[in-house]
Amino acid sequence: MHNEGLERSNKNASIFEPIREMELDHLGRLQFARQILDRVSEPDCPSTLGLYGNWGVGKTSILNLMQALNEKLENERRAQPLIQYLDVWRYEISGDLSIPLLVQVRNLIGESAPPGYTKSWRRILGVLAQAGTDLLLRNILRLELGDVKGYVENLKDVAPDKPNLRDLDTLMDDIRDAQDMFRELVQLTRQTHQNRRLVFLIDNLDRCSPENVVRLLESTKNFLDAPGCTWVFAMDSGVIASYIDRKYEGTAMDGNSYLDKIIPEQYHIPPVSAASLHKFFQSAILSPRPGLPSIDPQKIPQLPEVLVPRRLLKTAHRFYRSYAMPVPTGTSADPDTIFALILLYNTWPAFYERFSSNSPEHVRGILENFAGGPNPIPLHKELTENRSLTHYIHSCFIKGQKLEEACGLLASGMTWLREMGLP
Repeated sequence: MHNEGLERSNKNASIFEPIREMELDHLGRLQFARQILDRVSEPDCPSTLGLYGNWGVGKTSILNLMQALNEKLENERRAQPLIQYLDVWRYEISGDLSIPLLVQVRNLIGESAPPGYTKSWRRILGVLAQAGTDLLLRNILRLELGDVKGYVENLKDVAPDKPNLRDLDTLMDDIRDAQDMFRELVQLTRQTHQNRRLVFLIDNLDRCSPENVVRLLESTKNFLDAPGCTWVFAMDSGVIASYIDRKYEGTAMDGNSYLDKIIPEQYHIPPVSAASLHKFFQSAILSPRPGLPSIDPQKIPQLPEVLVPRRLLKTAHRFYRSYAMPVPTGTSADPDTIFALILLYNTWPAFYERFSSNSPEHVRGILENFAGGPNPIPLHKELTENRSLTHYIHSCFIKGQKLEEACGLLASGMTWLREMGLP
C-alpha cells in the first residue's frame, strides 16, 4: 500500500534525513514509537494524540518508526491499525487539509465502494476541480490531469447553478454536512480493511508559516471525532500555541488551552541519554580511518538546548570531517575543546560569531562576562543572562582552570575551525 511517509529508504540518504528503518534507530526511539503505536491500537484510545517535541528531536523519525513497526506486525498477520502519513508542509499552499485527507481516504476505499458511492465521490472531486486549478489538483492532490478532467464532466450534475465555487466550505454546503460525510467515509474504509482503526499521522505543522498554521489545524477540526479514527499530531506545541495566541490576540483564546481541548492526550519525546549517544555519534562517521578521535558523551552538558539529536548529529558530522583534514602545525586540536566549540556554534550561533577570534585577549574579554574579570567585552544581556549558555561556558571551557590557559586553547581551536568553515 502506498504511504508517503515510507516512500524512500534511508539507504544512501543524507545522515540528516529522518530515519525510516528500525535498524537505524541509534537513540532507542523505537520503544517510544511502539508505545504510541500500542496506544492508537487500543479501543479506548482518544480521537487525537499529540507527539510533542522541539525542533530536531526526531518527531518525523518516530512517526516513520511507527509505520515501519506497524508494517512488520502486519506481515506477522496481526490486526494492526491502518496508518496514513500526511506531511502538512506539502499542502501549506492550499491552506486546507480537508482535500488531501479526503483523497487519501478515497484511495484506501479503492474500487470496493458501492457504485452509488463512487459516483458521489466523483461528483465531489468535480466540485473541487471547479474550485481550484489543474496545478493545485495535480501538485496538492497528486491527481493526473486526465482524471481531473473526467471529474469535471460531472460538475453539471452537482451544481449547474454554481460554476464558480471557490473553497471547500462551499463544496460541503452543496453535498451535505462535512462531519457526517467523513464519518461514512471512515466506516467504509474500515469495512474495506477488516475494520482496522484508521490512524492519520499529521507531521510538520510547525514548519508552516504562522498565518497558515491555525487555518490548516482548524481545517481538520470537523473530522476529529469520527468513530474508529485517530489523529496523531507531531509538532512543537510551544510554537503552535504561540501562533494561536497571535491569531486570536485580544480575545480570551489561549494557545495552550486550545491545543489541550482538541488534543487531550500528549506524549513528549524524552531527551536523549548519554548511554545511547555513543552509537549515535558513530553514525556520523562517513569515512572511518585509524586515529579518529572519539566523542565522550559524558562531557556534554545536560541542557535541553544542547541535547537535540539533529544538533548533536550536525556537530559530530562537522567534528569528524574536521579531523579528517590535516591539522595545521601549531594548532590546538584538543578533541573535547573542538567538539564543544562546534556544538556551541550549532546551539548559539550568534554568540559564537561574537566569541570567535584568533586573539586570546578577545576570547578572554568575552569569557570575563561569565567568569568575572576587570575588562569584559560588552555583550547583550540576552547572552550574559542566559543561564544555559552560562552553564555551558563554565562546563566546557572554564572548568576551574586558569583563564589564560583556556583562552589560548580556545583561540587556537577557533582559528582551526575557521579553516573548516565556521565563522
